[in-house]
Amino acid sequence: MPHDPYYDLITLSPEAPFEPKRTALLTIDLQYLDAHPSGWMGRLARDQNKPDHLKERFEFINEVLPNVRRLQDACREHGVEVIHIRVAYRTRNGRDGRRALSADLADATPMNARDDDFLEHIAPVGDEIVIDKTSAGTFNSTSIDQILRNMNINRLWVTGIVTEGCVEMTARDAADRGFLVTLVSDGCASSTHVAHYDALERMGDGGLIKVRTVDDLIGDFEAMAA
Repeated sequence: MPHDPYYDLITLSPEAPFEPKRTALLTIDLQYLDAHPSGWMGRLARDQNKPDHLKERFEFINEVLPNVRRLQDACREHGVEVIHIRVAYRTRNGRDGRRALSADLADATPMNARDDDFLEHIAPVGDEIVIDKTSAGTFNSTSIDQILRNMNINRLWVTGIVTEGCVEMTARDAADRGFLVTLVSDGCASSTHVAHYDALERMGDGGLIKVRTVDDLIGDFEAMAA
């Protein structure tokens, strides 16, 4: 496991007690664009005659979707804000997000309207907040920081794809801004399991970002009820 020995010399301050009303669950990029074989990323692989190139990615995503949904439902029941984040460009070919997300490839493999849609299993319910981004990290191209502070939220549980990419950038940016961040280990996925587990170890090193499972977090609700 990668480890920075600096963390052996310090002790982080205790976290504030868990408060559902001050907590938000983030679901990142679980949309057709990059999370479904029929989406743009799957079409990109097929257009390059590599139809199975992202097979592990899509299978991995399918493995974690039930976990994400279970946590979403628990959050809805207990008053935790459920927020959905997606890549959504302002232009048809995605030129407003080229640098961060390689959207220039859309010139060869066009995007379509369904790419913006969230996967049905974890889609927004009612008036849950949807945040559109054109960068990898959510904080860099959206007003999420202001939104969270307007709602007096200080704790984030992070799920979605990919663990070492958009999820990691969002989690690290949030921690830098003073939010208490928990990465949901079985609610995130990557193109490979190796990349996913490497990211979990790196982000969890030192404890600034907590790494916990869906069962752990649902246990927080059960402990409050007890």
